[in-house]
Amino acid sequence: MARCLRIDWEGSARFEGDGWHERSGHSYAVLDGAPEVLVAVEEGDGASLGRTPMLAGDLARISFPELVNLIAQGRISGVLRVYSPSATRCVVFQAGEVRGASSQRVGERLSEILMRLGLLKREAAEALEFDAETPRAMGRSAVEQGLLSERGLWTAAQELVTTVFQEILQETRGSFALCDEVDRSTLWVPGLSAEGLLLEGVRRLDELRSLRSGDAGAHSPRKVLAAFNAAFRDIFATVEQSGDGEALQRTAATIFADDPAHAAFRALRFNSGGELMESEVMEILDQLDVSERGADAQLSDALSTAMLFLLFVAGEYLAPDVHQELHSRVKARVDRG
Repeated sequence: MARCLRIDWEGSARFEGDGWHERSGHSYAVLDGAPEVLVAVEEGDGASLGRTPMLAGDLARISFPELVNLIAQGRISGVLRVYSPSATRCVVFQAGEVRGASSQRVGERLSEILMRLGLLKREAAEALEFDAETPRAMGRSAVEQGLLSERGLWTAAQELVTTVFQEILQETRGSFALCDEVDRSTLWVPGLSAEGLLLEGVRRLDELRSLRSGDAGAHSPRKVLAAFNAAFRDIFATVEQSGDGEALQRTAATIFADDPAHAAFRALRFNSGGELMESEVMEILDQLDVSERGADAQLSDALSTAMLFLLFVAGEYLAPDVHQELHSRVKARVDRG
């Protein structure tokens, strides 16, 4: 006999058929949705009422990369929760881009990431009076108390997202639910490429360095710089209008010096208009070793990192709608360039 859940007109429910015994003793939260479809997840795994599911299923039948590609190509916004035997993990999407991630597993929380990267001492992390499962509150508190720099928080936020992707990629059993909601507890980052995070996760798992690739090889360094300078001007001008231009300028003063991944560009500085001088950039590029990657790709990597960090900092000074519009504008400028 097929399994069946029947709900009568008085609201009483009963199960019919075989195979329900494995769910005995469990409690489930029912997600909001059309009456023709019933979606529920076990309580205690981050479930709550009021969520509208857009997609739900079994990881054994739809793999995580397939799911992420569907969300990215469809430019879908929402929170994807992956329920696996090891932990419940969340990935926040906005218009198909990844804006944040979190995990219930202790070793994958922001506090642990900060300590693993050497950015925060354990006693300092334990002293923060915030729930370890709310990355935004915890991270912002650390910055406000002078325990962590904005650069350190940005580095940890990226590592947190990458770590969550890597861990989900290893899961072959479990379920998922993509719901139409906004998660305000997650530490939001400027939109990251879902495809890029998948590649980075695979690279880490398989140690295949060849999967890393640049995305600006078809453009000359001058065109790359011009596109990013347009984006930088927009960021600085928008924050200036909010009255916090000086604060952003102070942060930007050491943005390249504090980026060890792109040490060749550490001498670069923004001028008062929020631009990088072409003559200084070209001089640095002339000295680069381009035996493995072209100068345009290396420049694009460094400027992309700087742009995303500036957007990350700008988010603290701008209203959410203004920040989102700025984010969309500058990414469009760079893509067109």
